[in-house]
Amino acid sequence: MRTKMAVTIGPASADPEKIKKFIELGVSAFRINFSHGDVEEWKNYVDLIQDACRKYDRYVALIGDLPGPSIRLGELKDKIRLEKDDVVKIIHGDRSEEADEKVLPIPLELFFKNISVRDILLMDDGRIQLVIQEVGKNEATAKALTSAEIGSRKAVVIKNKEIGLPTLSSRDLEALKFSVENDFDYIGLSYVRNIGDVEILRSTLVSLGSREIGVISKIETVSAFNNLEEITDSSDALLVARGDLGMHFGLEQVPRLQELIVEKCLGKGKPVIVATQLLGSMVENPVPTRSEIVDILSAARDGVDTLMLTGETAAGKYPLEAVEWLKKIIETYDSTITPRKIKLTRDADVRDRFAEGITMLAESLRASIAIYTKTGRVALRISRNRPNVNIYACSGSIKTIRRISILWGVKPVKVDAQEYFEGLEEMLSTLRSSGEVKNGDVVILTYGLKDEPMHLVKIIQVR
Repeated sequence: MRTKMAVTIGPASADPEKIKKFIELGVSAFRINFSHGDVEEWKNYVDLIQDACRKYDRYVALIGDLPGPSIRLGELKDKIRLEKDDVVKIIHGDRSEEADEKVLPIPLELFFKNISVRDILLMDDGRIQLVIQEVGKNEATAKALTSAEIGSRKAVVIKNKEIGLPTLSSRDLEALKFSVENDFDYIGLSYVRNIGDVEILRSTLVSLGSREIGVISKIETVSAFNNLEEITDSSDALLVARGDLGMHFGLEQVPRLQELIVEKCLGKGKPVIVATQLLGSMVENPVPTRSEIVDILSAARDGVDTLMLTGETAAGKYPLEAVEWLKKIIETYDSTITPRKIKLTRDADVRDRFAEGITMLAESLRASIAIYTKTGRVALRISRNRPNVNIYACSGSIKTIRRISILWGVKPVKVDAQEYFEGLEEMLSTLRSSGEVKNGDVVILTYGLKDEPMHLVKIIQVR
């Protein structure tokens, strides 16, 4: 599959057999949502994933998703159920111990200083809506505009308002330390507002001893979209977080925003992930809706690198079925999709022009592209061109193999060789023995353009 799959691990999928099945189905990345659970729970997820990868000799990316500068509920003793027009009390605090009372704790004092009567509060991707009726010192009352079931640590959005919160909270810092200690490949930064947020995350990672973890900026607020150019330039990848986009913008605008963000990433040569409610109905049902199938096909046609399941696999009743359906949809249309081609500017970097030239050569010869990469950058440059041929990228670095696993069309191949020429020869031998390339196939072998007087590009017809 050229479009990759990512799944979120949670209580519904934290099982060795399910993770084994995810890997067999071709999942390229696992996401852990640090907004929920604790270090012990996160460690269990990581151990399950890493054990399965070792056991089945597979390499997948591990993505940690930070809560970010958001407003969240505290801990509830039990879920609170509201009917339309029910009144709920909102208090300043970390938890609510009263199971029978309709009380929502919010530990952020700034929340109470920024809300006003008639403000709309949104939760659960907009499915839960409350309107503020009264505001006091560190407390408020609100009326339910929709029926709702509210659980602990739900993110809360004040419609049409953004509060100036610190980029990283104490929980974020705890999650970052955990991510560095457990060899994560990417960190998702929620509620990014500008380039400053990305730089703060990078400098924090460096201070914790990691320069290799990639930053995925999640585009989900008005500020993020307004600063899309600088955020894209400063990030390693972008994630279209459609749930929160739909709360900060009108729902009818989300398809247009998604298309614009994907187009920006393709133009900048950055991977892009689309998430939220891809198969939302499968949280409760074993079969998706027709509109969900069309939605997934539309994202694949736009040329997104990875489609990510969230609640479907973290908390849904049918996590395996959701991944099976996602794979079925991608595979059904994969060979018929011709993703949009980017056009390089006249002053484009010579390495980008080299990648474009390799792509054109491969397509004209109907040849597979096989590259050796130490850092993954040449794989990214080739993938950016969305070649209509197979792309194989090998490396002697497990970290590089895992990071490039989310790239559109790229099939990572782990080799032992640590140098370019030896790596290419080992990869070609591996592809022959695995049957990926057969007698008569044409393969272009190369590596990233280096500052040397001569660069090798081999065209081989397999015999």
